Amino acid sequence: MTLWFLARAAGLVAVLAASLTVALGAAGSSTRRADRRILTQLVHRSAAVLTLAMVALHAALLVTDHFVAVTLPGALIPFTAGYRSVALGIGTLSAYTFVVLAATGALRGRVTASERGARGWRMVHISAYGAWVLAMAHGVLAGTDTFRGWALAIYGAAAVLVVGAGATRATSEIRARRSPLRHARRLAIDEWTP
Repeated sequence: MTLWFLARAAGLVAVLAASLTVALGAAGSSTRRADRRILTQLVHRSAAVLTLAMVALHAALLVTDHFVAVTLPGALIPFTAGYRSVALGIGTLSAYTFVVLAATGALRGRVTASERGARGWRMVHISAYGAWVLAMAHGVLAGTDTFRGWALAIYGAAAVLVVGAGATRATSEIRARRSPLRHARRLAIDEWTP
């Protein structure tokens, strides 16, 4: 039973770390000052590594534990698990998307050298929102503690964090499109202001 509790804890930490990663990714692109942007990206990448580590631990503990019937193929091949196959399949798809996002994030400098590469990278990286939604759905559908007060508080806080950061980013982009020259001037001033 200890492995089961650890697996659930690793899953919840993974959801929180993924939420922080997505929120910081959204915030990093709208942060104007270079020093804040660098710090935001550092924490964003660190949270992404933590997310992947916790997802791997979560899966390994579930496969190792005998409380539920999750085999290695059931964990790796979406929708084939013996335990809540749809919920676990959604989690597997989310995990694979996070791995692709981490790989493209690590290759960002090489991939974004051209305008076409930068557009492609952005299109792939925007799927983080979808992966996060899948991760939340997996947690809610597969979690045995989903409707306990503390679990609802964790999912609620994660949702507020990501939705708030996404809304802030969207608002920032709308303003920049309405007044690109003013936005560019503010960015230039902020870059040179200590």
